[in-house]
Amino acid sequence: MRVLALLLLAVAPAAAANPECLACHAGQHVKPELFAASVHGPLGCTGCHASVDLKKHPPASRKTGREYTLAAVEACKSCHQPIHEAYIASAHGKARESGAPVCSDCHKPHEVTRASVGTRLKETCLACHSGAVEAHDKWLPNTRRHLAVVACAACHAPAAKRKVDLRFYDAAGRNEVVGPHGELQPGKPLDEKALWALLRSAGAGGKVRLVGRVEVTSADQAHAMADRGQALKECTTCHRKGAEAFQTVTLSVVGPDGRRVYYDAQKEVLSSPFSVDSVRGFYVVGGTRMGALDLLLLVALAAGIAAPLGHLLLRRLLRRKDHGKDLH
Repeated sequence: MRVLALLLLAVAPAAAANPECLACHAGQHVKPELFAASVHGPLGCTGCHASVDLKKHPPASRKTGREYTLAAVEACKSCHQPIHEAYIASAHGKARESGAPVCSDCHKPHEVTRASVGTRLKETCLACHSGAVEAHDKWLPNTRRHLAVVACAACHAPAAKRKVDLRFYDAAGRNEVVGPHGELQPGKPLDEKALWALLRSAGAGGKVRLVGRVEVTSADQAHAMADRGQALKECTTCHRKGAEAFQTVTLSVVGPDGRRVYYDAQKEVLSSPFSVDSVRGFYVVGGTRMGALDLLLLVALAAGIAAPLGHLLLRRLLRRKDHGKDLH
């Protein structure tokens, strides 16, 4: 299937959107400028709609919008086989005939770009699951923070492998910013010192910070959503030492073209004292504990307790000494 996609891309210049198609479908169904800029643009109309015979189009008997949408899933399958298989086995796939979302409900096929894949996923899910925030509020502490830094699939695809992905955000941690591609070397996992130096060069004056997200490790796993009753709800899935999600760490950077590129990082960047400033935007109680900081905290607590006790002991000793002088 991947070979087929590459062959289609190879003939891209000859596969532009057909004027005959745009004569009817431009505007309502297809925005020509957005389609041309999308990842599907080079495939042209026939790349996904090869079964359409213009001599017999439109057919006398037309499918409903939903029937057509369900049939179009097969076109996605031709290039996205692993994702298609994960989707078909998922809760969404099993209920697609009953109105559950299919590919085009979440991904606009005539507008999708590399930059848009993997972004705003929470908003995509909430478009259908409008009551999800309130439902999570009933049992999940600090719900909005969890929804901001934990991908839906990280809990709702329980069989998926999870990881932590670090991203560059503005100082307030609200908007992702373009990261420094040129200073990163593929195949060489970043250690805590390299990460700190990278952050300093990317955001001089503290204008940039790293924010971590718990994600799944592949696109097919992101589509393997299980039934609601199978979703992970145990806090210790993440909030414990050695949790699976923190054994794999990546740093993803959005380039000038909007495309996200992933680089490997050593898992120690989440727990090293050298990372205190680098990953202050991501800390999980029990999951990313820094042993040195725990030791410093114990020392500080011991000192805090010892100081008043020492003061009381000294006062007692001085009182005894003064009392002994009075007796003499």
